[in-house]
Amino acid sequence: MSFIQGFKYHLAHPKTSWQLVICGLIVGFFAAVAIILLRLTIATITNFYAVNNGDFSDLAPAMRLILPVIAVICILLMVRITRHKFHRMGIPFVLYRQRKYYGYIPAGNTLNQFFSAIAAIAGGFSVGREGPAVHVGAGSASVLANFIQMPNNAKRIMAACGVAAGISASFNSPLAAVVFVLEVVLRQYRIHLFLPIMVSALLGTAMSRMVFGDIHLYSDLLLPQITINALLPFIILGLTVGLIAVLFNRSLLSIIKHSREVSIYIRLPLAAVIMAIIGWLVPQTMGSDYGALTVALTEHPETSFILTMLIAKFVATIFSLGLGVPGGVIGVLYGIGALLGSFIVWSLVPYFPQLIEFAPMAVMICMVTMMATSLNAPLAALVAVLELSGNAAIIFPSLLVVVPAILLSQQVFKLNSLFYAQLDLQKLNYKVSPVIYELQDTGVVVLMRRKFNLLEASSPWRTLNSTLPTVIVQRGEQGQYLVPSNMMGYTSPDLTLVSIHTLTDNATLAQAYQLLSPQRKGYVLILAQGSNVPVGLLSWRSLQKHLHKGRGY
Repeated sequence: MSFIQGFKYHLAHPKTSWQLVICGLIVGFFAAVAIILLRLTIATITNFYAVNNGDFSDLAPAMRLILPVIAVICILLMVRITRHKFHRMGIPFVLYRQRKYYGYIPAGNTLNQFFSAIAAIAGGFSVGREGPAVHVGAGSASVLANFIQMPNNAKRIMAACGVAAGISASFNSPLAAVVFVLEVVLRQYRIHLFLPIMVSALLGTAMSRMVFGDIHLYSDLLLPQITINALLPFIILGLTVGLIAVLFNRSLLSIIKHSREVSIYIRLPLAAVIMAIIGWLVPQTMGSDYGALTVALTEHPETSFILTMLIAKFVATIFSLGLGVPGGVIGVLYGIGALLGSFIVWSLVPYFPQLIEFAPMAVMICMVTMMATSLNAPLAALVAVLELSGNAAIIFPSLLVVVPAILLSQQVFKLNSLFYAQLDLQKLNYKVSPVIYELQDTGVVVLMRRKFNLLEASSPWRTLNSTLPTVIVQRGEQGQYLVPSNMMGYTSPDLTLVSIHTLTDNATLAQAYQLLSPQRKGYVLILAQGSNVPVGLLSWRSLQKHLHKGRGY
């Protein structure tokens, strides 16, 4: 076995290995480079018209009106150039490809996401950059994994590594990125997944800090001591955030549902008009979350203005994303949650002055609770608030808010994760049976039998005296591989040759299972990538033994 073959063999195993970690590092590097390039391009464009850190409030009213229109013109131009191909983008699309295609994302979709996101975010739309970061990170990993011909099970892990590197490079929060990938993207916790995803997130954060600095916007916030009297208000705060999250999800999904049959040449200009009007009236709503967080963390703000901005941000976001503007939802959920927390606390301050010291904490907790409830990612939210604040004391009050919000939204209103609800609405079948999902973790080279007889069709295969399986090569314009009928489980008295299913050696056990499960007998022939030379046989019996050992089912 050559070094390359041995390297890929270890990647095919669902076990922690240095080969997997090295690949995670390489993927993390390329994904981080792509995200840094995305962020620098957006910053360069916005600095051209004097928008620093995503703050559009100082722009002239005329500029606020025209920026969304220019952005939509650029996006529609890309639609024309790509001839309406590669139109699916964002985190839901990545989740779908992760489950159905081992994380493979066409390069065209990735490039379209990259340039469309630049136009949308620089144009002031109320969308986040983490959606494009996830897509571009996973797309970069996909291109690299295909280039070096990784096993399919490793490609799925590399796509997850790209997502982790993308999120960590965007938010400077490596641990939250790891948890988000495990909780939302993979939806499983396996030991062999941790290390490669961790090193990718770590490298993404390190490279981001080299370029943008180690910035934690909320590390200087003072967190007051929580007393027993504050328990009930925090629980009520959680219930309120849960209600708003339900309203947000259902409003956004309703707009997507009623506009999906409308031409993109109508939807996007309509989104530009709505965003331009809202941005002209309330400029702080433009962009992802900077303007909203700046207002929410202001001392003694006007509650009427916060309410106005909360409504405006809510409406701008659901129409921007609902009408198809490419962008993420996490950043804007942070902004809406922060405004909601600020409004609730400062509305109660006239009656309960002691709440003033809790205002910054409430803003931060509501910010991540909104994300946790909408996306069904409570653990990722708790880790995020810990990294953002740099203070472990915030975990307890965060739990007091997150738990009621999640319980109310899921148990009472049956709220599903926004990402998976979008896939259901788009009729993209992302559901995979537990057996298939488990078998996707292992490559066929792990179980295949490497010793077998390989004969030409003219050879006397009937008289061959061997206990090894026999494969017959039939040459011709459409050459195929045949095996004796008894190998495939047929009991005919006359021994004949029958065709055999083939897979390349980067396939997974799930792909072999799908070929063999209808008959529940026989073999699959494994071919080397590129050369199509037979390298092994995988039997239904071997799959059964693997399943019964508890590794899959």
